Amino acid sequence: MKQLLIGVLVLVFSVLVQAELPVDEIGIIEKLPATYPDSWVYAHDTNFYSLLDGKVVIVDVAAENRHYKGSLGVGQFGSFLPANTRPELYAAETFYSKRLRGERTDVITIYDRVNLSPIDEIVLPGGKRGQFVTFKSSLQFLNNEQFLLLMNFSPATSVTVIDIEKRKIVSEVQIPGCSMIYPTAKLSFASLCSDDLMLVSHLNKDGSINKQERTAKFFSGDDDPLFMFNGKIGNTAYFPSFKGQIYPVDLSSAKPKAGKSWSMLSKKEMAENWRPGGWQIVSAHANGQLYVLMHKDGFNGSHKNGGSEVWVFDTTMKKRIKRVVLKEWGVSIEVTKGDKPHLVVTNGNYDLDIYSATDGSWQRMIGGRAFEMPMVLHAAN
Repeated sequence: MKQLLIGVLVLVFSVLVQAELPVDEIGIIEKLPATYPDSWVYAHDTNFYSLLDGKVVIVDVAAENRHYKGSLGVGQFGSFLPANTRPELYAAETFYSKRLRGERTDVITIYDRVNLSPIDEIVLPGGKRGQFVTFKSSLQFLNNEQFLLLMNFSPATSVTVIDIEKRKIVSEVQIPGCSMIYPTAKLSFASLCSDDLMLVSHLNKDGSINKQERTAKFFSGDDDPLFMFNGKIGNTAYFPSFKGQIYPVDLSSAKPKAGKSWSMLSKKEMAENWRPGGWQIVSAHANGQLYVLMHKDGFNGSHKNGGSEVWVFDTTMKKRIKRVVLKEWGVSIEVTKGDKPHLVVTNGNYDLDIYSATDGSWQRMIGGRAFEMPMVLHAAN
């Protein structure tokens, strides 16, 4: 009886204490800074389990906890691009009037970087927007971010040119047999083509097409294709090949200039069939270091399998300077900016493993239900 009385008194006391708690305020909306820290990353979640509900999650990879900063929707195999010159974020999205079917609408949604709310949208006509697992090079800026360029696939390939300052579509550039958008100089962009070269499209000041030309062939798609992802240092884009070559392409002038390729592999590593693999398999830092996701015992078709290590190369010496053995098998990688960069790895469980990009040490894992499948990672501007 005595124990029962004590239990009742404890319960009553607990209720009284809880009753004295202040009432939570509602309607409070937190804001993000106009400029994000170097340790923040945009994790583009393609969400294969529900493609309509893709999103971009902003995380602080240096934080011990409270990594999640916010998110924005990027629906149906969307593309994403943050601006540098203004506090805006851009998402190319597709929606259907009856969710899974019905009338299709393609849009560029413009988000405010501070509160992550949509502030405008541009409707894209023709149902042409390319829907595929996202690539960084499917949505790019040109002319100091005046123009936003979007890749179409219907299945013909073309590029829609949008004056993003005027919120207006200005032209469509045909790029038959080619894909992706690699800005060159001020008003030109290149695309990788199936005949082992690049098609270069030159625009007028109003965004209309001026002329197109082709580079010389500089790789062999039949023998050793290139990945469409690249690591860019300064004005040079470094494209890995399926079999472990690096192809540097100078994008500083209107017409790209391919440099001499070099191998990432020693003779022993070639015999062991080390190869690049994964989705976003390459990243780079302004200090001249190139990071490539690698796997052993590669074969024809293993280019999407991911990797167990990240190899780090000095692009000036064309020499590997570090091997980072991953705690978990990797799928995509990104290196953050700044003096203390992090190597961010989407692992096979679709969590984020965070390593020091300086010494390769594992620091933490960021997971949970914040995202389902962060296939593409963007270092914050």
